[in-house]
Parts: sequence; C-alpha cells; structure tokens
Amino acid sequence: MNPSTHLNLTDRYLHNEDFRQRMQQDPLGTAESTGLPLDDEDRQMIRNWDMSSSGDEVLKERISKGIGSN
Repeated sequence: MNPSTHLNLTDRYLHNEDFRQRMQQDPLGTAESTGLPLDDEDRQMIRNWDMSSSGDEVLKERISKGIGSN
C-alpha cells in the first residue's frame, strides 16, 4: 500500500469516530469514498484490516515508527 494512503486511512480510523464506524461496516467502500488512490494491493490490505482493539494498538505502534502494514 502506498505509505501516504495507509497513514491517511489509519489516522482517520484512529482519530475520527464516524470514519471508524463506517470502516467497520464497509471498509472498502469507506476507503474508496476518501478519494485516495487505491490499487489491488491496497484493497486486499483493507479487506484484511484488523479492526479490533488489539489491531488498533498495532496501528498506533506502526504510525509511531512510520511503518506501513507491509
């Protein structure tokens, strides 16, 4: 996934409750609605996104280290 796209989606997910709820209900549709560029790899990552509390902690750690999901 494009690192900029990943960080943008992750930041929105972690800091915007409405966006988080929409991602949990329709991850791909919500991500596509942002207008960010998504390729097939991005879409697959979004389908596999762990949106549990433990997944949130992993996202926060990756952001603090500047690391994408791959």
